[in-house]
Amino acid sequence: MKNKIALKLTLYFSAVLVVFALIIGGVFYQFFKEHTVEIKKQEMRVRAEKIADVLSDNMSRMEQRHGAGIANSKFITYLDNVTQEFVWVVDSERNLTVNKERMRRAHNPKMHHRNSFFGVGDMPEPPRFSGPPKTPKEAYNRMPPQVKEKVERCFQGQGFVLEEYNPMLDGIMLTVGQPVYGENGQIKAVLMLHSPVEGLREAVWEGLRILFISLLAAAVLGMLLAVLFSWRFTKPLNIMKNVAERLAERDYSARSNISQQDEIGELARTLDELAGRLQLADEESQKLEKLRREFIANISHELRTPVTVIRGSLEALRDGVVTEQEDVQEFHEQMYKESLFLQRLINDLLDLSRLQNTDFPIEKEPLNMVDVIHDAVRSSRQLGAEKRLQITSSVDEDCYMLNGDYGRLRQMLMVFLHNSIKFSPEGSELRLELEGNRLKIIDHGCGIKPEDVPHAFDRFYKARNEHNKSGSGLGLAIAKQIAQRHDMELELTSKVGEGTTITVVLPPKMKQEQE
Repeated sequence: MKNKIALKLTLYFSAVLVVFALIIGGVFYQFFKEHTVEIKKQEMRVRAEKIADVLSDNMSRMEQRHGAGIANSKFITYLDNVTQEFVWVVDSERNLTVNKERMRRAHNPKMHHRNSFFGVGDMPEPPRFSGPPKTPKEAYNRMPPQVKEKVERCFQGQGFVLEEYNPMLDGIMLTVGQPVYGENGQIKAVLMLHSPVEGLREAVWEGLRILFISLLAAAVLGMLLAVLFSWRFTKPLNIMKNVAERLAERDYSARSNISQQDEIGELARTLDELAGRLQLADEESQKLEKLRREFIANISHELRTPVTVIRGSLEALRDGVVTEQEDVQEFHEQMYKESLFLQRLINDLLDLSRLQNTDFPIEKEPLNMVDVIHDAVRSSRQLGAEKRLQITSSVDEDCYMLNGDYGRLRQMLMVFLHNSIKFSPEGSELRLELEGNRLKIIDHGCGIKPEDVPHAFDRFYKARNEHNKSGSGLGLAIAKQIAQRHDMELELTSKVGEGTTITVVLPPKMKQEQE
């Protein structure tokens, strides 16, 4: 089976239904059987009491005619015919009146008594008689001993109910015994009312048949519901399986989009969250791979140019192509400059690699950021003197204590100032402003194109353009790493032809300095 869970759920549910049906059927059978028999017994008791009252009312008339042998009265036969029941009466002389005609009709060999489910069970073959008794005395003698014992107790005022085989009626009978009292309160006779249980058995079987049909219909409906619920239960599982397979095939856009509020819904949402993270990780991996390739290409380009110049100059000197002293001096000077560029590039790469390594420690200690600002401004004024730049600083307070590395923070500010000096026109102003926790470096240079602003802090960004033909292109990337290691945020805004503003969002001041 393709869907094993659905099959298992269907089988389990069906098994539960079968067990439930068996339990309900067994309980119904016992309850209905006992209830039916009990109702029948109660009805027979009531009927026997009424017939006994009738006999008691007519007892004086029957005694006047028959004396103690009232069982010979035709009135009793009349009652048997009227009530359509087997009405037997045992008088004080132990005579038993029976309706011989009804006995003859009922006296047909039957086998249903062999296995009655009403309590008699499998019993030995009872004696059969060739016909109805000829005399009341013979009729009494034909009764089973246990019935005679009940009759004798009934003469003492104890009514009885029996369920057993009656050889005279040749069948399983319910028998109710009721004493019949005379005018003086003495027991004159015992009334026995008989009713076959065959009809009760048929009623029980009819009830069982109805129950079976109801249970069968319920089972069919339950099976349909089991299939439906199993399908609904396994549908989200199949969806999640398909999503997992797509994720295994690196299709990280797969989503289950299951919103049900249960454990399966939680699992689906977790799977979707995993897919989202894998998608982000994949995008980041692709981005890093692209950056890696770009980095290799850029570093190769940065290294290739000075190495080529140095090699070409050395070959020219070795081969004697350049012999004039001035030319030789110029070649030496060019090789020296290229070697300095290589050294600076290597140092920047080492700095960037160290700062990107979280295990690389930086020496942090409490310091005043205002001192770092003033130090960087003093140093940058010498760099901007050639362009006659006005480099100024303004702070809203003299002390801003934080925990940091003085040298690295000065290096970060010098990177920003060096770039601003490089791209600022002669005689322009360059300003540092500290307001609250925001430090701004403002210049009036050429600016950055809007599409290039998001990439300003990338490695080798615009390393070689019309405004920047020198430099490694790693300065802003190094500054970004220094800021991140100090829990600082960088913001850059720029307009072409107007200038650039770099904002450094500083961490909160140290608590001991605030107090």
